[in-house]
This record gives sequence, C-alpha cells and structure tokens, in this order.
Amino acid sequence: MRHVTASEQPPRQLTRLGRTSPALAAGCWPLAGPCVNDGADVGWAPTHDIVALDALRAAWERGLRLFDTADVYGHGRGEERLGYLLAEVPREQVIVSTKTGYDRRSGHPYQALQMKRHLRRSLTRLGTDHIDIYAYHSTDFGSNDQYLAEAIAQMNEFKREGLTRAVAIRAPHGFAVQWAAENRPRGQQARRFLHLLDRCQPGLIAVRHNLLSPVYQTDETTVIDLARQRGMDLLIKQVLGQGLLIRHPGPQATASLFGAGDHRRQHNWFSPLGRRLIWDGLRPIRDRYGHTPAALANVAIRFALTTAPTAVSMLGFRTASQITTITTPGPALTPTEIEDLAAIGTRIRGSLNQAFPTKTRM
Repeated sequence: MRHVTASEQPPRQLTRLGRTSPALAAGCWPLAGPCVNDGADVGWAPTHDIVALDALRAAWERGLRLFDTADVYGHGRGEERLGYLLAEVPREQVIVSTKTGYDRRSGHPYQALQMKRHLRRSLTRLGTDHIDIYAYHSTDFGSNDQYLAEAIAQMNEFKREGLTRAVAIRAPHGFAVQWAAENRPRGQQARRFLHLLDRCQPGLIAVRHNLLSPVYQTDETTVIDLARQRGMDLLIKQVLGQGLLIRHPGPQATASLFGAGDHRRQHNWFSPLGRRLIWDGLRPIRDRYGHTPAALANVAIRFALTTAPTAVSMLGFRTASQITTITTPGPALTPTEIEDLAAIGTRIRGSLNQAFPTKTRM
C-alpha cells in the first residue's frame, strides 16, 4: 500500500472561496477539550495546549491546509489553539473554517448583536482579521424561525465587510431530496433543510459521511448529489467515525476509555456493546485491508474520497502521533470495493439498530 501526504492528492476546488484545498482537512473539535452547552457534554476529554499545538503542527506538516473548528468547541479553547498555529504559519496559506450558532450562554446565538459578539471573539481568539468559511452551526433560529432573517442579514453583512469569505451550513445526518414529499419525520427534516438552503444561500455544505452512513437508493438525491447539482462545495466530516472505524473496543468501560467530558460516553454506538458490534462487523475489512489503525484509517479515507470525489474530507485527531499515522492512499476504490464496503456498513447499522432500537446515535 502506497502512503502519500495530503498535498500529493488532487486538490479540491472550493469555488465559493476561489481557492483550492488538499483533499484532506483537519477537524479540530477533538483538540478543544471539554465543553458543556445547554447542560450536555459536547466536548472531548481534556488535552494540554502543548499537545494540541503539536497535533496541529503535525497536520500542517502533513500538508493539511483547511482547519475546521467552532466557537462552542471548548467555549473558545478550540479557536485559541488553532490561533497558536496561525501565528506560526503563513496565514494566506490556511483556510480557516469556524462556526457559530450553538453558544447560548448570553442569549440566542442568532440575534444580530450576539452574532457580532461571537464573530469578534472568534477573530480575536484566532488572531486573524477574517474567516474563510463561517458556518451556521445550528439550524435552530428560534421559535418560528424568529431570528432567521436577522441571521441571514448579519451573515451577508459580515461578507460585505470582508470579515468572512464564504458561508456554510450543516446538513442532516440522513437526507434525500425525495424524502421531502413524505409525511414522516424524515420528510419534515428534508423539507426544513431545503428551505434553509433556499433562504440562507450558503456556498458550502458540511455533512457526516463514512462507512457507517446510510446507503441510499439509486434514484435518491443525497446531499453529495445536491451539492453537485447546485454548484456548492462540500465538506465531509467524521470520516473515521470519531474513532469507531479504526479502534479496537478493548475491555475498558466507556468512562475509562473516553475520559471525563468526552461526549461519546453519552451515545449508544460508543458503549461497550456498540463498539463491539462495530468491531466485529468490520472483520471482513480488517481481513482484506489490514488490521492496524493506519490500514483501517486508510480504507475509511479512501471510501470517503471515492464516494465524494469533489469534497474535502475532514479528519479528527487528538495527538500528533494520530495524525501522522493517518495517510491518504493514491488509488480510488473500485466500484466493487465500494459496493462491498457499503454492504458491510449496512450490516453493521442493522446490528446496531437491533441492539439499540431507540435513539441510536453516533
């Protein structure tokens, strides 16, 4: 298996920025540490500033140039730590992506005044005068969308002022355009997302996509299809399933494995049973591609890059050693390989749904 750095991969064109990015990007959420928002853990176990900066430096040295964070990650700690890296490297070579919309400690985050405050704080923490990609992190715009028009106007104002360059929005974890015609919860969610796309007019969509994602029918229009049809850029997140696709579950309890403050402790898929079901289901992949974390990460990344060939795929990591062992393979997967891997993912999802018939989450 040939190992190459991200910079050796065909670059992705980010049309709304007028720039290109390596195929892989740095998902910096795991580097921000713990965070409690609206009474729930939405962060990761604590990590030291030096460890986080070493990890960011390693990502830079591996050729990653798009770094994604959010104002709520560590309640600003994530942006501060990315700011340490930005102080060391040429700012014009970095695509900085951050988000707003979840931090509710001082009022609804999509009020114009709150958005101004949050952006000002983000710029200060990052140590920069502009943000390349600024995302609607949440799609909750208040009761009856009372702050939606206000938020859109403020986002447009940020762009006019040169404080931001492009706007992004998060897609639902499961989505097909055709679902919008259904009188079911997923139909309501699909209609909601299409409505927000039309109103917010973002240039980029961020969506979760990995080996465990749902498999769609051939006549269904997915987020990946929709972005291509509308000429929008695409960011793929959770390519490695937040570690589920590469890490042996081990005998440890959830708490000792993930540490205090790690949001994964709350989710069924990360429970001892969930991790075991996933690991057992991945056996055909290990037998075919290799048993090491690097080999498993390799095939997971190839799956994302092959099935979303124009997207930038974001990798989460917590240490320099983790990011340096994640490598990008040269060749795309074959259609047969993609079909086989998707079938494995479907079987794993089926076992998880059977074990956790309600509130199955990742």
